[in-house]
Amino acid sequence: MEAQHLWDVLGEARASVKAPIQATAPASTRRSRLSTTTARPTSRLRPRHLVMAAAGVAAACAVVILQPAIDVWLRADYSTGVAETREIRLEDGSIAFLGADSAIEVAYDASRRRVRLLSGQAYFEVQKDSMRPFHVEAGSVDTVDLGTAFDVRRRPDGVSVAVNEGSVAVTSPIASQALATPLVAGDWVRVAWSGTVRRGNDAPELAGGWRSGMLAVKDEAITDVIDEIGRHYRGKIIIASGELGEKRVTGVYDLNKPIDAVHAVAQALGARARQVSPWLIIVSGS
Repeated sequence: MEAQHLWDVLGEARASVKAPIQATAPASTRRSRLSTTTARPTSRLRPRHLVMAAAGVAAACAVVILQPAIDVWLRADYSTGVAETREIRLEDGSIAFLGADSAIEVAYDASRRRVRLLSGQAYFEVQKDSMRPFHVEAGSVDTVDLGTAFDVRRRPDGVSVAVNEGSVAVTSPIASQALATPLVAGDWVRVAWSGTVRRGNDAPELAGGWRSGMLAVKDEAITDVIDEIGRHYRGKIIIASGELGEKRVTGVYDLNKPIDAVHAVAQALGARARQVSPWLIIVSGS
């Protein structure tokens, strides 16, 4: 819409250049001017100027769209690209496994070890240090290690935490009462930005299971599963309807083959996945 508006404005500018303002001087003066001056061709906006203007609008739109990603990149101490995972040994000996298309910021001091999950997902194996608690912050959700291995994921609608070993305390100002009880092995919690909290318990090995390259999900919404697979696909995956995205699925999917994984998810629900280009997959009802 902004590009069209600019195009219309440029069109009006061209029209105004083509129609010079009429002089109000007396006729004799006009004749005198005509006899002593040479007519100049009407100036025009050249096509290349229009192309440059349109390119400028496109560049401005790109900056707006990419600004969040740029901010993450500038803040991150460690990050991964699409379909890339990474194992990082932190200065205290703790290990952070970064999922695909993820980023963390690390800030250690004498009293606290703090990691901010800026995007994506990370699994942590924490070295015990009673004098310096280990915090993982994801938005307004803070996970404090109590001697454990756990997974934290930023979702489009909130944050999820799942424990493989030991226990963690999860706190958030938007859902303080629902998070009063610490999580132990097998427990998981999902905190929505709206303040809604869901808790449950599954096999502990599901927490961080994506590190093997296989995504195991149990009763997950299609939207969440596709979001996870999408970080391993160099393109865009679109779910055609919100109703379809809310349906739930259980299964194991190969993250090293994201296109096959999307087809498998769709097939499980009797839906259809169409790859309309090398960079676009659309999931729709049958």
